[in-house]
Amino acid sequence: MSQLRFPLKDYLRDPVDESALHRIAQRLASPSPANNARKFWPFVLAGATSVVIVVSMVSRFRLHHDVGPLAFADGREFVAVGAESAPKEVRLSDGSIVRLSPGARIEPLESSGTTFSAIVTQGRADFEVRPGGPRHWHVECGLATVEVVGTAFSCDRTPGRLRVEVRHGVVLVRGDCVPNRAKRLSAGESLDVTEQSPGPTSVGNSVSVIGSGLPENPGSPSQFVEAPAKTESRGGSAIGPSVSIRWRELARHGHNDEAYAALGAEGLRNESKKLGVNDLLALADVARLSGHPAEAVVPLQRILTDYSGDAQGSLAAFALGRLELDSLGHARAAVAAFRKALALGIPNGLREDVLARLVEAYVKSGDSAGAERAADAYIEEFPNGRHARAVRGWRRQ
Repeated sequence: MSQLRFPLKDYLRDPVDESALHRIAQRLASPSPANNARKFWPFVLAGATSVVIVVSMVSRFRLHHDVGPLAFADGREFVAVGAESAPKEVRLSDGSIVRLSPGARIEPLESSGTTFSAIVTQGRADFEVRPGGPRHWHVECGLATVEVVGTAFSCDRTPGRLRVEVRHGVVLVRGDCVPNRAKRLSAGESLDVTEQSPGPTSVGNSVSVIGSGLPENPGSPSQFVEAPAKTESRGGSAIGPSVSIRWRELARHGHNDEAYAALGAEGLRNESKKLGVNDLLALADVARLSGHPAEAVVPLQRILTDYSGDAQGSLAAFALGRLELDSLGHARAAVAAFRKALALGIPNGLREDVLARLVEAYVKSGDSAGAERAADAYIEEFPNGRHARAVRGWRRQ
C-alpha cells in the first residue's frame, strides 16, 4: 500500500473550479431541452403544413396544367390507333388509358386543352378517363356519342349495334337512336342501341331502341376498295397491291412519314379515287401528319363529293375546315367546310366546336357580317359554352 504524504489537503482538491460550477448552475436553472422543443412545435407544424400545401399545389398544377392537345404518354401526337390480332393499350399524356380489343380502332377528331373528341370506328374500346382532368371527352361510337369528364366505360361497336357499359363514374349517351335522345348511365349500368330491334325494350339496366336504318359502316374498305390484283396509273405512276397494303400497315402503326413516302403525292391522289370512307380518313391523316396538309384535302373532298350521306361525312367536313383554317390559311374554304359539317348533322358532342370555329373562319376571311351571324347563333345555342368568351371577342373584332 502506498504511503500518503502530508498535508492531505493537497490530495483533496475539488476538480471542478468556480467557472465550471457557474456554468452548471446556469444549465440547471434554464428550461429542459424538451421544454425548448415544445416551444418550437407550433412553428415546426406550420412549416410542415406549408410544405404539404406547396407540394399539393405543385402536383395539382402538373396534373391539371396540361395545355395543348392530348398526346400519347411519350409526347408523340395522338393519331389513329388500331389493334389487329392482339389487344392494345394506349396510354395518354393526361394519365388516361384506352384499351383496344382485337380488331378495334380509334381515331382522334379534335383535341385542345379543354376538349378531346375521338371516334371508335369499329370494335370494342375500354376507356379510363382520368377524373378531374382538364378536358371534356366526346367519344363518337356510330349510333351515339358518349360524353364524359372522368370515369371508366366501354364502347363496343359491331355492325348494327352499339353497347356502352359504365364501370364507375357517370356518362351521358346522346344520339337519335337513344331514348329521348339522351341517357344518363351510372356505375354498373349499360345501354344497348341497335338498328334491327322491332321497338323499345328494357331488360334490367339495358335499353334497346330502333336505329336510323343506316348501315353501321357504309364506308368500310370491303365495299369500296378494288380487287388487290388491279392497279391504277396516272402520268406513268402505278400503285400496286403491295403499296396499298404497305401504306395502310404503316399508317396503322403511326408511321405516317413512311406511309406518305411509300405513296408519294401521285400515289395518294390515285388511292383517293378508289377508297372507302375509313381509308380516306386514314389517307388524310397520313398526308396531314407527314407535313403535307395540301395533299390531305384530296381524300377529304372525295368523302364530301361521293359519300356525304355517310355517317362520317360531317366529321370529314369538320376535319377539312380545320385543315383549311389552321394549316393552309384558307379562311373562305374553311367557312364552306364548317357550314357543310353543320348541314350534314355534325354529332352533338362536336356541334359547339364547329359553331365556334365557323365564327373564327368568318373573322379571318374578313366577312364581318357573317361572323356576326355565326356568333349570334353560337351564343344563342351555347350562352355559357366553353368558347363563349372567345366568340364574343371575335365578334368585336
